[in-house]
Amino acid sequence: MKRWIKALVFLLPLLGMVAAVNWYVDSYAYLRVTYDQIGEQMAVHSRNVVGLEESDFNDRNLLLACLKQQQEAKEVIVAGSSRVMNFDHEMFGTESFYNTGLSESTLMDLLAVVGILEQNGQLPEKMVIGVDAFLFNTSHNNDRWMELQEYADYMLKKLEGEEGGQNTAAEAEEKTQINTGRDHRKWLSLDYFRYNVTLLPEHKRFQVTYTTDWETEQYLKHYDGSIAYQRSLREVDAADVEALTRQSMEEGVVYRMTDYHKIDEWSMGLFAALIVYLEESGVEVMLYLPPYSPMMYNYIESEEQYRIAFQVEERIRQIAEDTHTALYGSYDPAGCGLEMKDLYDLYHVKTEKMMDTFYPVIVP
Repeated sequence: MKRWIKALVFLLPLLGMVAAVNWYVDSYAYLRVTYDQIGEQMAVHSRNVVGLEESDFNDRNLLLACLKQQQEAKEVIVAGSSRVMNFDHEMFGTESFYNTGLSESTLMDLLAVVGILEQNGQLPEKMVIGVDAFLFNTSHNNDRWMELQEYADYMLKKLEGEEGGQNTAAEAEEKTQINTGRDHRKWLSLDYFRYNVTLLPEHKRFQVTYTTDWETEQYLKHYDGSIAYQRSLREVDAADVEALTRQSMEEGVVYRMTDYHKIDEWSMGLFAALIVYLEESGVEVMLYLPPYSPMMYNYIESEEQYRIAFQVEERIRQIAEDTHTALYGSYDPAGCGLEMKDLYDLYHVKTEKMMDTFYPVIVP
């Protein structure tokens, strides 16, 4: 008995230290603050969130938590990469709006977003889908979408079932449950402890605050899913953006467009099938081509390896015509009068210019 008592006296302080560090740092938002709690503040109480970027947040977990908290389907949903993230509800004239844009988004992310909405019974009246040229470049896909893999697989089964008949829609009907709330296993997780300890010297921890302000000094996530960039980006000098663009051109890099030898036909076919599925489900789809900056577009024109972007735009135009889907914007910045002063960085258009880039090209 005395040995057990001695062992407990030795172990309890160690276990207490593990639990305390995991709770204090909580780098993945499992214990002290959870994505469900943040989602409730955004979706239910219409509060904006500060501190997410500094906390290295998982935007896919936050998206899922926010969509779970919403009570009804939205009139307008925006989906795509970070290049659509600053579309907000005021631009579309409705409070019934949510921006589901995800960083480093892939086609599988788009499937996952639709899968979440479908399973929650929240398919919107209208859905704006940002179509980046890199969406069909499998050489630069990433695995971040796997945070929402169950929802992507759900939609993939539905679409493949409709196309090939091998998977029926019934096979895809099982509801997906991914936990975005507390995970009490993390209190004493040694793996979690080891990672959290590495953040202590940097004074990093998951920590957010809430505000009704629409812009702050820091990166801000709005309650409608859109974002406001930090002041340093909002007030960036055009000369700095031009310098960054020249550096990228000198290095021969266009984001996620290297090793892009041909359009992935499976991805393109899946994208077209998704549009048809949404429209047959009563969703009015609007495709959006986000423009490149004038300097970057000229560079793409001058380099044969990147001209595949023009092929993608032509294919999207053809899909829009074939499916009678509205198409807005262009990779070519000339159509909206985009200038270098209108960008935060190499690829992201300033919020005040966004609606100028959203002009009709093909309207059924």
